[in-house]
Amino acid sequence: MNRTEFTHAQAEVGFLDRISQKTGLSTLTRLSLQSRKDQINASLRDPGRGAFSPAKAIVTYRGGPVRGVHGIVAEFGAVATARFSDAVAAIAASMNGVLNDFGPIPNKPQNQILITGTALGSFGFEFEEAPSPEAQLSLEGTTAVSQAFELVAELLEASTKSDEELSEPASRLGTRAITMVSDYLDKLIAYDAFCSVSTKNHTFSFSSVDQVRISRSRLGIENIAEMTVSFTGEFLGAFPAERRFEFRTQDGIVIHGRIAADVEDPAVINAHLNQAFTIEVSARTVGSGRPRYTISSLPW
Repeated sequence: MNRTEFTHAQAEVGFLDRISQKTGLSTLTRLSLQSRKDQINASLRDPGRGAFSPAKAIVTYRGGPVRGVHGIVAEFGAVATARFSDAVAAIAASMNGVLNDFGPIPNKPQNQILITGTALGSFGFEFEEAPSPEAQLSLEGTTAVSQAFELVAELLEASTKSDEELSEPASRLGTRAITMVSDYLDKLIAYDAFCSVSTKNHTFSFSSVDQVRISRSRLGIENIAEMTVSFTGEFLGAFPAERRFEFRTQDGIVIHGRIAADVEDPAVINAHLNQAFTIEVSARTVGSGRPRYTISSLPW
């Protein structure tokens, strides 16, 4: 059930309520109407099919602009929030394969976030996604903004770890999306601040401004190399739900990679297994980590 289906189900419940209040209905008709209402209400209460639950994130700050749990410098709060919002929108667009290197961020109106409260612990803000009413959104927590919240937290945490660990989340994003996260960190550094990010599945905290500086340098373009490489061999399989593929080169080396959003139907790969192809993939390397491969077009 997507958001539109959920809205239609709510409307049908209202319609059934109005009909059932009319006089002259037979007992059988009333029972039928009530049965249908119960069926719809059950689907709306079911966690797997129920009411849309917007993704949430909590970002708190410490450092120069923060006055304990009392408040935060307004100028910093406004700038940091704007940069965080831009980073989330850019990541959401990047994951959908529509983010260019320049120009407005695509689908930004559909990937807006709201400030729904202040967060204590130090001082910060509670954010919630604000999906467009006409957008076709999953009710299972897999919207673009939901994924972007998680990936921001994952990327920031990985930036404090090894190149190999940072390579994984960095491989899932376009260069511009990573740059937007770097811009957010730039603002923290400029105001001598550091942050904590909490989402449904991740909780991460920087320990100091110096750690933010290190993370910023590791997310810089000078530490992330990307090039296009070719392999000749055969597909061993694709995992459409995870958008991943396996490919064995003619030298017998098996490579694993991601299937970009540009490929509309990843499952089609499984109709072309064990056939000779030459594929072109993007190879992104973070520092001394292993390259991560992404295929954006299929060779047939």
